[in-house]
Amino acid sequence: MEPIPDPLVTQFARHVATRDDPPPYVPPRQDREAILQRLDAELRRLGVRLSNRRLTLARLCLALAPHPRRTSVQLADELALSRQTVVAAMALLLPPGYVVYEKVGRHRYYRYTRAGEDWLLPLLTGEPAPAA
Repeated sequence: MEPIPDPLVTQFARHVATRDDPPPYVPPRQDREAILQRLDAELRRLGVRLSNRRLTLARLCLALAPHPRRTSVQLADELALSRQTVVAAMALLLPPGYVVYEKVGRHRYYRYTRAGEDWLLPLLTGEPAPAA
């Protein structure tokens, strides 16, 4: 008859055998709330201090994402904001070079730059940004 191993020894042996294994992969949340939280944190890092302005800008980022370009009027209508609010909020993404606009007549057509797309994609997916 074989001796019954002590559960403490078995548990400790299992711990030692697996201690260098990476933790199991847990995919990041990709629901709207999680995306808005990641955008909020990133916009805070960029220096946008007012929480309502960060939320407006985060919503604008999401509204612009699926389109090649949008006017400030289209964005304002989609989010029930004034055109002036859209223009003021989007102006915060111009200096880092994430967004540019082209003026055609009375309208400003906003679009993401390549740098803006590279900035936004990890925020949407929750995956870490590739090393620059």
